[in-house]
Amino acid sequence: MRFEPYQLVALVASTVATALVVELIRRRRIQQVLWLPWLGAALFPAVLGGWIHPWAAVAKWFGIVYEPLLLVALAALLSFAMLLYLTVVVSGLIQKNLRLAQELALLRSKLDEYEVGQRRSAPPP
Repeated sequence: MRFEPYQLVALVASTVATALVVELIRRRRIQQVLWLPWLGAALFPAVLGGWIHPWAAVAKWFGIVYEPLLLVALAALLSFAMLLYLTVVVSGLIQKNLRLAQELALLRSKLDEYEVGQRRSAPPP
């Protein structure tokens, strides 16, 4: 089996990206909820570059004359899906952060009221 130069580039780039993602996961720089999309995105070029003939057949079936455009379209869809997923995760974290800030403000207010009540009930020196 002979590899084309672009397939080797895709394989090397995917290997480097996968190694980087795995290292970030190992060091816990990528949280558990986020590692799977990044690992998938890192492996995606190797999968597409390694098995180009099935993708070329699918491109022909869709009527795409220049087969690599299908790969570009798939990469764009993957990027969109990943951005959408990460946006949902970040939005959830923003909501949780807001809720925690509100709870902290309520607790601080109650603590301030408690301290004022303690000062009032304490006998003067």
